[in-house]
Amino acid sequence: MRCEYLLFFLASSLFFGVISSSPVQRKLFGEIKSPNYPRPYPNNNVSNWDILVPKGYMVKLTFRLFDLEPSQSCFYDYVKITADKKNLGRYCGQVGSTTGNHPGIKEFVSKGNRMHLAFHSDFSNEDHGTVIPYKGFLAYYQAVDIDECASNNAAEEDERPLCQHFCHNYVSGYFCSCRHGYQLQSDKTAN
Repeated sequence: MRCEYLLFFLASSLFFGVISSSPVQRKLFGEIKSPNYPRPYPNNNVSNWDILVPKGYMVKLTFRLFDLEPSQSCFYDYVKITADKKNLGRYCGQVGSTTGNHPGIKEFVSKGNRMHLAFHSDFSNEDHGTVIPYKGFLAYYQAVDIDECASNNAAEEDERPLCQHFCHNYVSGYFCSCRHGYQLQSDKTAN
């Protein structure tokens, strides 16, 4: 009975490809690599990474190497990046390629403490019958302090500080204060 399940699993992964999901531990920095990196990535692969940094920080992601099969609209092989319920783009190709959407030296920054990467490869890496060994990608992420006092840095509207007079940012947090002659209340308003 166990052998039948194993054979079914092996046969279905060969036919449908490999699907994996990797949560990235709540660290201040790290790296994410495509499967088999620096060797060529496999065909028929779907991999997902959820990057989560501590609260009070946002995620900054950069690619050090990016070498995926180029295609119009990144239809075949691609990396899709999402954060804060927004699509930050779908990327493929190589440096200098005229086809695809290479991320270049762009920095991807979330407003909150989460980011999601999805990698997809199709059934082949060929160009006019020639197999091309694309290496995949190597990305680095780091936690960056959120300036909670800046009005445009909150991921959600209800996460903005409610300081009535002054807002003071510090690493992974903030506090409120008020003008001379006023007293700070528990709801962060001044009387």
